[in-house]
Amino acid sequence: MTERRDVIVAGAGPAGLALALELCRAPTLSVAIVDSARPPRMRLGETLSPDARPMLAHLGVDAFAAGDHAPCQGVIAVWGSDDTHYNDFLYHPTGHGWRLDRERFDATLAAEARRRGAIRIEGRIGSVVRQNDEWQATIGEVTTSARVIADAAGRQSPIARRLGAKRVVADSLVGIAGVFKSTNARVEERWALIEARRDGWGYSAVLPDGRIAVVAMTDSDLAHAERLHEADPWRAWIESLPRIRERIAGATLVEGPAVASSSSDRLDHIAGDGWLAVGDAATAFDPLSFHGISKALRSGIRAAKAIREWLQGETRAFEAYADAEAATYAAYLSARRDYYTMERRWREEPFWKRRSPTL
Repeated sequence: MTERRDVIVAGAGPAGLALALELCRAPTLSVAIVDSARPPRMRLGETLSPDARPMLAHLGVDAFAAGDHAPCQGVIAVWGSDDTHYNDFLYHPTGHGWRLDRERFDATLAAEARRRGAIRIEGRIGSVVRQNDEWQATIGEVTTSARVIADAAGRQSPIARRLGAKRVVADSLVGIAGVFKSTNARVEERWALIEARRDGWGYSAVLPDGRIAVVAMTDSDLAHAERLHEADPWRAWIESLPRIRERIAGATLVEGPAVASSSSDRLDHIAGDGWLAVGDAATAFDPLSFHGISKALRSGIRAAKAIREWLQGETRAFEAYADAEAATYAAYLSARRDYYTMERRWREEPFWKRRSPTL
């Protein structure tokens, strides 16, 4: 059995859903979202920056109406010195950010995409073959044909890599995350927290349900050497950070630690004949940027524009999209270098030396 769509979107995260939402503005386009429906991984207490608000408004999605998320006032940073700095979102033109319940956030985007006509297909894409200017993609027992396929399946970029693209990796950063249950009513819940140490940095955010997410950010070889996948060494690592130690005082670890890649990397080819990569499948940022979801939404909107133009006969649309994504990644790398350079207390230590602009 063969089903026909104009566009197949592989992946149901913010990038893929933003792409589907934007494409569904054109009622003549049929869009299928392939959702692998894997068990949700541990979320890292994700903070949505104020920059995302205009994009959500553009997409016509009120992600906050149900009250599933909590305000984020800004970021507390212990970085470059032992002093504490408050980077307040108060002065941002669009106001405060949000501490997300990611499952509910994604579900809101998915529900709106379905309401606009996108079809959700549960499963994973098996074979992908280009025939007569169309893609033939197998999903379980069903073959779906489409003129365009978009890889929005995250850092693994399974479709793009199957089509010959390769990841170009800038570092080996990993995040080792745990979640705590706390009875501390005085915790600064409206603020995300980052705190540097000699071999990396820690991140903490209070989840909308009151639990506290804490992540040790370091390079994979350093994490392995310190056995940070084990609960006791991991907790000793994060409790070496005074502000994070204060935040989780008396709290109970209820989930984790769990390791996930947080590297900065991109595809060497972001688009090709009838396909493109979106969001983290195209370029992945260090969580220090605090723009992961905003970047995903922007990438999805940008990809939808390119797909519409390409379907209308603009042959360079995908090339222009890939150039724009690559330029965004290059600008991010420059900003990342500048921010890491601000931390000079341990500049000769491997973690920080690897991020030195002189290397």
